Amino acid sequence: MVRISEESVFPADRGKLWKVLESHFDDSVILKIHPFMISSKRINKEEKNALIFERVVRNFGRTFSVTTKYDVTPMETFRWEITASTGGVAPGSYMENTYSDAGSGKTKLVTKGELTLRGVPGFLQGWIVRRTLNQWDNQDLGYLRRTQT
Repeated sequence: MVRISEESVFPADRGKLWKVLESHFDDSVILKIHPFMISSKRINKEEKNALIFERVVRNFGRTFSVTTKYDVTPMETFRWEITASTGGVAPGSYMENTYSDAGSGKTKLVTKGELTLRGVPGFLQGWIVRRTLNQWDNQDLGYLRRTQT
């Protein structure tokens, strides 16, 4: 298991960042943001701030399905948890971000989480998780830059 606890700054204000995060809930747009996703389908009706998606992803040459529950408080918190998976990240793995203004049009993120990768030796999991999270952040930033007007 890899435990994540870190702070970072995203180079956009919370409003712009939140538009990118909300785009993750559009079944067609998420495929444009994160090219490793093959398909996405929302499987629940709105339950307060919880959304559940079934997605098919391809990472490191493997294709697998994953069910993810998102608990969101707009502009404040964005939490996801894997509830089912046929490979890759184990159920129970989660990430939670909280957001605050960092000044100069930037957003401070505080990230906490625990992720377990199935079929990966423990000594490699930290490197893979950090590399993957960095790629996701870069993909989000790239999408923001492509869609800014």
